[in-house]
Parts: sequence; structure tokens; C-alpha cells
Amino acid sequence: MRAVRKGLGGIKAWVCSAEDLIIQKAVAGRGRDWPDIEALLIEQRKKMDDAYIEDWLTQFAEILEKPDILEEYKQFQKKFLDLSI
Repeated sequence: MRAVRKGLGGIKAWVCSAEDLIIQKAVAGRGRDWPDIEALLIEQRKKMDDAYIEDWLTQFAEILEKPDILEEYKQFQKKFLDLSI
């Protein structure tokens, strides 16, 4: 996991990266997380490391025996990318 340093109300704090937040939300698999993932994809656009996200989601999918984690993310990402062209 990676962290980035961000200014928050006049102080600097370490927060998880957008990629890691997407991974956490996709693994949680709650319906309310997908709008957050969409917002991150819109906000970060081409700044994210897609290979990093897919690598971690693949690992979680295998460990948790839930192959749908990665597939659902890929379908969502493809849908989003198709809309943003």
C-alpha cells in the first residue's frame, strides 16, 4: 500500500493513495462504494496506476476466493472509459 502526504486544514497528513482507496472499496464490494470509485476515476483520470490496482485486486480475488472482485472492477472501469471518450 502506498500513502501520499496531503495538506488538511493547515497540517500535512499521510492518506492512502487513490489507487489504494479504490482497491479497498472494490474489495469491500458494497453498493455505496461504486459511486466513490466512479468519482475517483473521474477526478484522477489518467493519473492512476491501473496495473497496480489490477495486481492487488487479482491478489485479493484469489485469497478471498472471489474472482468477481476483479471482473466487477474491470466491467465498471470499461463502462466508465467508454463514457469518457
